[in-house]
Amino acid sequence: MQPLTIAVILFCQLGRLFQMLEGLGTQIEKDVLLDNYRKPVLNSVFMEEWSSLTKNFLKALPYSLTSSQLTAVSEIIWDLKRPVPMNRLLQGDVGCGKTVVAFLACMEVIGAGYQAAFMVPTELLAVQHYEHFLNLLENMEHVDCKPSVALLTGSTPSKQSRLVREGLQSGDISLVIGTHSLIAEKVEFSALRIAVVDEQHRFGVIQRGRFNSKLYYTSIISRMAVTSSSNGSLKGDVYMAPHVLAMSATPIPRTLALALYGDMSLTQITDLPPGRLPVETCIIEGNDSGFEKVYQVQMMTDELEAGGKIYLVYPVIEQSEQLPQLRAASADLETISKRFEAYSCGLLHGKMRSDEKDDALRRFRSGEICVLLSTQVIEIGVDVPDASMMVVMNAERFGIAQLHQLRGRVGRGVRKSKCVLLASMASSINRLKVLEKSSDGFYLANMDLLLRGPGDLLGKKQSGHLPEFPIARLEIDGNILQEAHHAALRILGSSHDLEKFPELKAELSMRQPLCLLGD
Repeated sequence: MQPLTIAVILFCQLGRLFQMLEGLGTQIEKDVLLDNYRKPVLNSVFMEEWSSLTKNFLKALPYSLTSSQLTAVSEIIWDLKRPVPMNRLLQGDVGCGKTVVAFLACMEVIGAGYQAAFMVPTELLAVQHYEHFLNLLENMEHVDCKPSVALLTGSTPSKQSRLVREGLQSGDISLVIGTHSLIAEKVEFSALRIAVVDEQHRFGVIQRGRFNSKLYYTSIISRMAVTSSSNGSLKGDVYMAPHVLAMSATPIPRTLALALYGDMSLTQITDLPPGRLPVETCIIEGNDSGFEKVYQVQMMTDELEAGGKIYLVYPVIEQSEQLPQLRAASADLETISKRFEAYSCGLLHGKMRSDEKDDALRRFRSGEICVLLSTQVIEIGVDVPDASMMVVMNAERFGIAQLHQLRGRVGRGVRKSKCVLLASMASSINRLKVLEKSSDGFYLANMDLLLRGPGDLLGKKQSGHLPEFPIARLEIDGNILQEAHHAALRILGSSHDLEKFPELKAELSMRQPLCLLGD
């Protein structure tokens, strides 16, 4: 490898770690974090050290956590007890139980007297998490004062939204679950200590950056308020920016690269709950014979006759003159209804009103609807355990992460399930074959990294090979990257602000934007 390319890799590592340190408030925080990177320790604590609220919440669960889930909770709580803001990615396959792990992390900070925020990409998922959390709270026993939880989405009525904002600002609300509404300027927290970003691949780089910046500057406002009210008497941890826990079933390549080589710690849930059956995946070319194969015996017909429920997923709602090759959910409803006259068919898409979407899902869950034609709105937050088959139209129009998430909507019950990906272009079949070979989310992310590249680690691109790396490949040259990472740690350990190395800082500032993401 050329020396120039090695230097470029070093500057990339140095720039990312410099950004990370700039986000910390004190010299002690910077020393502790750098020391942790130099001397990694076992990131786990015993359950005895958890707060009583967390322990009671764990007892209230109607199931036992898997060993992998317990390890994940322990790693996260270990981070929560450190005097350094956590930046951690929680990764695991669809249905492995990431949400309950995040709930336990939230309970740990609430038990210490702080607040938690849980941001999700869709209203359906926000409502599902909110109702799930309330149900778990009801099961808790021997708790005098249960934490208050609120829901905040774009559909929240103005009066209720104002009450939620007031509750967050005063500290009366311990946990808020919401969508992009949590990024709104009007939303302020009294003592926010952890922010969970669920299904983070659905948020863009700028959206996540705005959220992180909002958290950071909110913590500055909070510490100023505490300073004025306590006459300068402060606990050391008040100065700390909130912890950030990102979750994804399939990390996008950019985030995967950060997790492997940068400022994001990684926690994996490697097992599924007992009894979960793998989903059989097959790729079929979407020509006339391919559709007949799907509709006829051994596919949809057999599944419906056996009592199964089927998702048909489409890339668009209505047909378009600009993209006539794309099949549309609304346009296909009449055709599918005639094809399967003995079974009720329904429609679900993002332009429907909230009550219409809720009604469609209710009827699908109850069995009134056997075939649900939908867009990717079902990708997140839809849980129908007895849905046993999915057919994705124009599958090449979806990303690997989307298809993996969509596939996770089936196989959640006791029935053996199947996912069929219909590709309208023969040239796209090889890319889709990756999903046929594996259901492991992290393997798929690695394959996506090889296929698409890691994106711009310090910028806004989420895919593609980096122009600053004309020779090196991050997914291949990992040993060089590791050495560069250690070198950057030694440099910043000697001088956090690089003032001892003015020429290096000047060169770095020309190569990389030395600012917090989201500025």
